[in-house]
Amino acid sequence: MRMKISQLLISFFLIFLFSAGLKAQRRNDFISSRNENTGTIIFSIGPQYCFGDTKQSPFAQSLAKNWDVSLGFREMFPGNFGFKALINCGNVSGSDGNLINRSYSFSSKTWQMSVQGIYSYNFGSHSGHSAPSNSLYSFLGVGLISSSADLNFIPRSNYLYKTNLNNQLVSAPFIPYGFGYEYRFRNNISIGIEYNIKYTFSDYIDGFKPPFPDSRYTDILESVSITLGYKIF
Repeated sequence: MRMKISQLLISFFLIFLFSAGLKAQRRNDFISSRNENTGTIIFSIGPQYCFGDTKQSPFAQSLAKNWDVSLGFREMFPGNFGFKALINCGNVSGSDGNLINRSYSFSSKTWQMSVQGIYSYNFGSHSGHSAPSNSLYSFLGVGLISSSADLNFIPRSNYLYKTNLNNQLVSAPFIPYGFGYEYRFRNNISIGIEYNIKYTFSDYIDGFKPPFPDSRYTDILESVSITLGYKIF
């Protein structure tokens, strides 16, 4: 259930984005943006949430303590397609409280590297300028995530859970995808907001792997970030 809502949102947004983009390919005010490449340094920061274990007791998480920061480079090509390369660092933490059957809390640091393909729908322009000032975009990519978790829990007898050792570094591939909005000013600076899902192939972002059926999925990170950009060419 946790993925169905986000998957539906992404699907509807992609359908809208691609259909709108096809209709806009011939518009004259987009000619300049399709005939040149643009390179931008990008920075983002915002809260994130970890969809980790368990089935029995979802973690209570404070978004003030859970954050993600990224720095990278984006290049857009003619035809509204492009790519971005990012380096991220962040922190996620949570606790299931003092339950009778188990008390568990974690704090995990994360590091990520990824390359993502972008498709954008550009519209609007500043007065006297043909280049569009607004963009709606979606992205999909691949990357590598590493995490190390500090754990605090009460072991349960006859329970086949697995944990990684405190501060042990665990690495796995992940798939980042999502969508965002960006507004570009005349001075090469841009600002926007981005919704990002990172589907990891690790069940140890929170440092803990309960047995099936308590753990049916790998861990997933979800974030909403404010983005800043500076166009360098």
